Amino acid sequence: MLGTAKKKKKKGFLQKIEPFFYLAPLFFIFSVFLYFPMVRTIVMSLSIVNSMGVIVSFAGLENYIELLTDTVTFWPSVLLTFRFVLMVVPAQIAVGVFLGLLAENRLKKSSPLRVIYALPMAVSSACASVIMVFLFNPATGLINYIFKIQFNWSGNGSLALIMIAITTVWLTMGTNFIYAYSGLQGIPSELYESASIEGANFFQTLWHIILPSISPTLFFLLITNTIGAFQTFTLVNVMTAGGPGTSTRVLAYTIYREAFINTRWGYACAQSMVFMLILLTISLIQFRIERKGVHYQ
Repeated sequence: MLGTAKKKKKKGFLQKIEPFFYLAPLFFIFSVFLYFPMVRTIVMSLSIVNSMGVIVSFAGLENYIELLTDTVTFWPSVLLTFRFVLMVVPAQIAVGVFLGLLAENRLKKSSPLRVIYALPMAVSSACASVIMVFLFNPATGLINYIFKIQFNWSGNGSLALIMIAITTVWLTMGTNFIYAYSGLQGIPSELYESASIEGANFFQTLWHIILPSISPTLFFLLITNTIGAFQTFTLVNVMTAGGPGTSTRVLAYTIYREAFINTRWGYACAQSMVFMLILLTISLIQFRIERKGVHYQ
């Protein structure tokens, strides 16, 4: 009897710890690629670090004090990043919903339009950047040729930022379309029928039925596109390298320059931590708004 009780106890213990064995690889990956770099970044942001990335001494809040008083590099890049986000995110969501509405046909189960709209998902950021550099070339670019204009896109600060914004919207078009289309497919047909019986036109149906019904999808797109826009780096690095001047030097690119070009690792890590706090604050604000503006069926 005693032996049986011990076996049952041992078996019960093994059953309790068994899930942790399955999760161990995930914990390992997260520890190596997420938790350790995060802790390392916090430590380096509070330290004086040499050009080789080696911690020399403890600096306390010196990097953060310098950052908060940096009106030449850091704060202009923060303001530019917010400006870029406000330019891009509404356009990304609007394009995704617009394409979803164009492709949404419940009578046809498949459509080549859906494949065409989703194609940008297969293009990497680096490839898209190179393609757009050729398209926006002021001398031989297809954009100037089609619209009969002579804009120096990469040589003008405002136009360069618009060029990157257009590229960002196009690059994320496929993903936004997929999510928006999926949300539209979840709207019950009875709602459309009721709106038709009541004599509602397209815009009334859009405002009172479609948008409220897909509000959870719109909120998800708002969160993901906002975070993605704040983290824009590859397009800036390949297309303009932050230029002309500092007109496209968004925060992610500024952090990259401080770390890998100016080798100011401690200062770059401090910027990264403030960057994370900005994203966290914006996400919390968006989740606050979600309680009032999102309607779950």
